[in-house]
Amino acid sequence: MDNYLRKAVEVKFGKPITRQRDINELKEEVFIETSNEIGFNTLRRGFGFLPSVKCSRKTLNILSNYIGFRSYNHFLSRDTENRLSDDWIELQMQLSQKKVKRGGFTFLENYLDKDYFSIFISHVIKSLIDQENWKQLSFLFEENSLFIHNHRTVVARMATSLHFSLITLSEKKLNKVSVLLENKNFRDLAIYMWVDYDHANGYFGSLIRSSIQHLAVAEEKLFSQLYLRKVAFLNLAEFNIDYENIEFPENCHPVLHGRYLSMLYLDEPKKRKTTKKEILSTASSHKAKNEFFQELIPILMLLKDFSFLEEIFNLYYDELVGYVHWDHISIERYNIIALVLLNIKNGLVKNNKLLFEFFAQDQVFHNNDQYHKIFYCIARYHHKKLSGDEDSIIEIEKNYSKLGKEMKFPFFNLSFLKNYFSEAEMT
Repeated sequence: MDNYLRKAVEVKFGKPITRQRDINELKEEVFIETSNEIGFNTLRRGFGFLPSVKCSRKTLNILSNYIGFRSYNHFLSRDTENRLSDDWIELQMQLSQKKVKRGGFTFLENYLDKDYFSIFISHVIKSLIDQENWKQLSFLFEENSLFIHNHRTVVARMATSLHFSLITLSEKKLNKVSVLLENKNFRDLAIYMWVDYDHANGYFGSLIRSSIQHLAVAEEKLFSQLYLRKVAFLNLAEFNIDYENIEFPENCHPVLHGRYLSMLYLDEPKKRKTTKKEILSTASSHKAKNEFFQELIPILMLLKDFSFLEEIFNLYYDELVGYVHWDHISIERYNIIALVLLNIKNGLVKNNKLLFEFFAQDQVFHNNDQYHKIFYCIARYHHKKLSGDEDSIIEIEKNYSKLGKEMKFPFFNLSFLKNYFSEAEMT
């Protein structure tokens, strides 16, 4: 039974329903008020005296009539602001307890079907991080019901909030967070919701390196290896992957599958023709083309492989420029810049004005914003260079250098920017 409905019935009844005698009294009062009868055991199940089952619509309507509503639907459509306020007060009361024991966060299940669930649980997570209460955070992430079967938008919001909480932590506090990495629910939110290159040499990279000892499934292991390999490439450092003996997960997610093939394409130049065929063959069977090419396109931009980029866009332009989910807009940014670079390469710079506008350079995204914008700087630099706008070129150089230093990636030096379209350096 709806927790709100249960509480409203108790308010109407005049006291908490904690005894069998209360159930009998309520049964009689409901009949007097509504001229409708609800079974004794039905009420016992609704108020926790028997194992709970889903209430019938008839029962919900009768109880809604009892507390003054035309129907259960009318009850559900009552003042949302008041409901939110009541729930917020209840949440604060729960959090005011000095210690929450293992299993003590089940009260959050009451908000699972509410639009503001992601706000509430994000608030709890942030509060516990601010308090440096790692033990209670462990208890929270043990509550599987709060983290599985949620809509992707809810999970993305929770992950975004967690990101902003973790990004502010000192290295010392971040080391204490490592205890949470034992829990799959925490790893899913903090690491696997997206790949973060802006903070590869900061909190995100630290979490991945600390998580290695806790990884159990093939998908997590592959994710970590591929991420650390890409970061090593951008850091001009070594990190070798044994592609011959790599453990590849069944039903691999399209993003991870594309990431694997992008690293294979990067690391084995002599086999690129074969890998290219595999990429195109695999892409044809994936419905989520935007996700599959999410990391392939940036790698091809880094390698300056314009012919392969052009082939991909000729095949899948509509899928790569549009997006379905709101969080895919960050993927689209890579694709927009790839199109700009292709236009510059092919002498079609007049087509770039609208693409630069679509990129929305003035907006700030919660992840990979700097990584997006360093590609933007490369495209903008060479677009302006063709128009002879020297003042803009100098400003772009400064922005590019600033982004490279903030991310601490030596790969993005001024030589890479200035010589991007040098024939000698193209793949």
